Amino acid sequence: MATANGVAAGPPCEIQHESKSSQRKKRRLHADQRARLTYQKIVAEREAEKEKRRLEKEKKQKILEEYTSIKRKMNKALSKRNRRGQPNLNAQIEVLLEKIEKRMKQS
Repeated sequence: MATANGVAAGPPCEIQHESKSSQRKKRRLHADQRARLTYQKIVAEREAEKEKRRLEKEKKQKILEEYTSIKRKMNKALSKRNRRGQPNLNAQIEVLLEKIEKRMKQS
C-alpha cells in the first residue's frame, strides 16, 4: 500500500488526524484557566498603568520643585535692600542677566 513517494496511504492518515484532534483538546483551556489568565492580564495592565502614573507624578513634582526654587531665588534677589532701604539694583541686574543667559542656552 505504498505510493510512488514511499508514503503509505490509508490508516496512518487517520492516526495523524486523531493525534491532531487530541492536541487541540490538550491546548484548549478550561473556563477557570481562561479566567485566571484574563485576570492576570488585567492585573498586569493595571500595574503598568499605575507605574506610568507614578512616574508622571514624580516627573511633575520634580519640575514643580525646580520651578518654585528658581522663583524663590529670584524673589529673594529682587527683594534685597541696602542699608537705607533702597532696592539693590546690582541684584536685579544679576537676575536679568541670568534670565538672558537662560534664554540664550535654550535658543
